[in-house]
Amino acid sequence: MYLEKPGMANVCCVHIENLDFLSRHYGMMMRIQCKRSITQVLQPVLGANEKLFQLPGNELLLVLSGPDTAARLHHLVAFLRSQEIRWNNSVLNLEYGISWGRVRAQDGNLYHTLGQLSWLAEQAGEAGQILKLDNGQVEAFDQTSEQVVLLNRIKHALDDDGFVLYAQPIRKPTGEGYYEILSRLVDANGMVTPDKFIPVLTQFNLSKRFDMQVLEKLFLSLDAFPGQRFSVNLMPYTLMQKESAAEIIALFRRYRVNVKRIIVEITEEQAFSNSDVSIKNLNRLREFGCQIAIDDFGTGYANYERLKRVEADIIKIDGSFVRDVLTDPMDAMIIRSICELAKVQNLEVVAEFVETKEQQALLTELGVHYMQGYLIDKPRPLCEIGYHTEA
Repeated sequence: MYLEKPGMANVCCVHIENLDFLSRHYGMMMRIQCKRSITQVLQPVLGANEKLFQLPGNELLLVLSGPDTAARLHHLVAFLRSQEIRWNNSVLNLEYGISWGRVRAQDGNLYHTLGQLSWLAEQAGEAGQILKLDNGQVEAFDQTSEQVVLLNRIKHALDDDGFVLYAQPIRKPTGEGYYEILSRLVDANGMVTPDKFIPVLTQFNLSKRFDMQVLEKLFLSLDAFPGQRFSVNLMPYTLMQKESAAEIIALFRRYRVNVKRIIVEITEEQAFSNSDVSIKNLNRLREFGCQIAIDDFGTGYANYERLKRVEADIIKIDGSFVRDVLTDPMDAMIIRSICELAKVQNLEVVAEFVETKEQQALLTELGVHYMQGYLIDKPRPLCEIGYHTEA
């Protein structure tokens, strides 16, 4: 192996952040061609003694020479981001996580260090930065170990019914509404919130198992909440599995659940996906009678042209537009325009992160139907919500 030669090497790990998602849409050949294209872009700008290696998965490895590695790397990354990587005449909007460090093979920890760089590159992608591995920072291996511990906790929770359902109300000013189902991992070591465990579920392809457990757990509890409606999130990986819609419909039938009581909540990414499997699953659920809600609307893929042809019943305006709606005229204008177009499409509109009565009053004036946030109520264990019947 090149890196096992004596001496110190400046090694950079390039993690292609969204390659898994894109390959699920476009197929494995896109993944292969994408990495080849990146190699072809970078190879001509490398020095005579610099090397580029394709690694399995989502990563490439650069070995750079010269004294100012950080500046050189920033230049290379800027150049890479300026290039268009295409697949079948479509531009792939690639996102990169970059890490680097000095590696000495004779220290005996080459593969350990490469593992640290790989983990750090993933974190760099989330942070939008180039991160350096050095002795002054907390070791990436420690963080990786924490992730392994969390993965084991998640697996035990899936095996031993360790996920607890929470519910947060979504209400009209009149009080009519429904609840969004949320989850917490609870075990002997304490509670873990979704922002911590969902990325691990996604990374290790446990999303569908989790989603199906949440649905089944909710369906088993419904008799305690006559008349209540609930929305349940489905993650992208779940809808990308061919039999997901059929399995969800089978759950409805097994537990004799009225389909009108359940709203399926998906992300913008899923709503405007080009994945045939995802689209077929969503269409089948809608044909069965499920309402579809699009979460975090306005933050990513959505635009007016797409909203014109959206196949959904409810859109949830992301809290980033709601937070400053009282002081930012642009946020208010965006919310009003979304509501006006939603009205034409017969879509109901939910505003997330509503915290004050002043926000609620303005959002109602702008055309929002439902509010969700701490003004209405915080998430509570499902067993604690009121047992009253909605109007």
